[in-house]
Amino acid sequence: MKDHILPSMPLLKIPYGISNYRMIREEGYVYVDKTRFIRVLEGYPEPYIFFLRPKRFGKSLFVSLLSLYYDIAAKDDFNLLFSGTDIGKNPTPMRNKYFILNFDFSGISTDSEEILRESFAKSVFKSVNAFIEKYCPQCSPIEMDFAPELLLIFLKIIEREINGPVFVIIDEYDHFANELLSFDLTLFQNSVSKNGFIRKWYEVLKQGTKTSVRRMFATGVSPITLDSLTSGFNIGKNLSRSLKLNEMMGFTAEEVTWLVAETLPQGSLPPAMMGTIQQYYNGYLFSEKGEKRVFNSDMILYYLSSTYEQGEPPESLLDMNIASDYGKLSRIMRLKSPESNIPVLKEIVYDGEVSAQITPQFSMEKDFTRDDFVSLLYYLGLLTIKQAIPGEVVLHIPNYVIRGLYYDFFTKVISEEGSFAIQPERIREAMREIGYEGRCSKLVGLIEEILHAFSNRDYIGFDEKYIKVLLFTYAHMSNLYLVKSEYEVPDGYIDIVLIPREPWKPDYYAMFELKYLKSGASEDMIRELSHEGIDQLKRYSATSEFSEITNLRKWVLVFVGDRCAGIWDMS
Repeated sequence: MKDHILPSMPLLKIPYGISNYRMIREEGYVYVDKTRFIRVLEGYPEPYIFFLRPKRFGKSLFVSLLSLYYDIAAKDDFNLLFSGTDIGKNPTPMRNKYFILNFDFSGISTDSEEILRESFAKSVFKSVNAFIEKYCPQCSPIEMDFAPELLLIFLKIIEREINGPVFVIIDEYDHFANELLSFDLTLFQNSVSKNGFIRKWYEVLKQGTKTSVRRMFATGVSPITLDSLTSGFNIGKNLSRSLKLNEMMGFTAEEVTWLVAETLPQGSLPPAMMGTIQQYYNGYLFSEKGEKRVFNSDMILYYLSSTYEQGEPPESLLDMNIASDYGKLSRIMRLKSPESNIPVLKEIVYDGEVSAQITPQFSMEKDFTRDDFVSLLYYLGLLTIKQAIPGEVVLHIPNYVIRGLYYDFFTKVISEEGSFAIQPERIREAMREIGYEGRCSKLVGLIEEILHAFSNRDYIGFDEKYIKVLLFTYAHMSNLYLVKSEYEVPDGYIDIVLIPREPWKPDYYAMFELKYLKSGASEDMIRELSHEGIDQLKRYSATSEFSEITNLRKWVLVFVGDRCAGIWDMS
């Protein structure tokens, strides 16, 4: 057992949805030990840190951990909270030396400028008075005021009344800004940029660093507000892409294996399911020099929790909370330059990757470039680092769950352009035909219908990649199979592979090779392309991974214009 993973008793409770470190430690929940990163953070010379990660990567749990470790009022609970952890075995001199000022901006209302001002002020009001009640009971509560004034009054009080350093911890520093950005750019600029009240609030916070505020740790998703905020708080350091912090949030493969052993009865997951978890949830890299990729922690805990409750893996591999968060892709597409964003989306969907310079911070007062758009997808967890190339990084889709979200969205774009309504019940019926009857005629019919909805001009530049997106999306929507696109085998890449998954266990595997010709193609061209596909499927299905599967259905589909010119069954 690695020393950064806590030893524990078997079948500890799974902390799905829990971001309170004290609750996890006191109530018998499993905990993957990230406390060693406290020491790493202290090793940086910068005391004021911004750290960004996609949603549901454990940011709130980590700030809860920091709060309790540094809180002077939690000194007597240190052994209870940190015994057995890396930091508990070797604490730093700074432990329990600070007065903790917590801000959580995740619940800020953004309906209008007035409501935003009031909501932000109430959040600040709640935090500063909670601090006073905890550490300075002799002080009178601060009365409600505008947020910058509230903070200024508070800083004067603690400078006068509190004899000790303050550690400011901000969770979801950019949540309200990201919400605004997707529907009200003017309000965003008025509030955050230029002379906005939120920027002024950070200017006041900077003043506090001259007296009581000695350290700060702020989390969020994107640097969309950093350009404006750091103009007022220009002493903050963004460490999000630091190699040393690559694995600070999220789970490594080793940690996931340990979690399974500690929380699930032996035999709950078939051995092959670990590979499924790897392909569906893993793949995130936040430093191009990093060696270990990490899983989205929420996705893993959702999967384990569902498996424990039901005694088998969940029907849907996508947590609805994640779907809700990432479902805002359509809003992102409309940001600044929609006509420029859609081609980038197509490039990602078709090729699975894109190269760009990752933007360290954005300014909405300047042009929103292609690099900015790609970078925003990276910060949101919709892309991740594949590798470094001179002057840029290659970013790709991290896993099959995120690939499914892209394909779902892109299929909706296609259907809207063609005024075509997607019918989920027919898609499920078509997938059941494949799974339990070994035929694909209904699925082919659905694809023909959506192709037919396009006018002829829409077929300019059209190829099998469109068909692949549609087929993948329909198969993915049914939850019947593990759907794999461009699946690598020793002799090439299979267009689409459908692998039976728990708990459904359909009767047939399926393998598709897709070909496309423009309308008017001759029979000879169709025949030539079909022979090419047949040869490919013969090679792919002869590989060791598939050669012993007796219930494998193999189809070559050749589409010409908006119709399927032939289905070659190689089974």
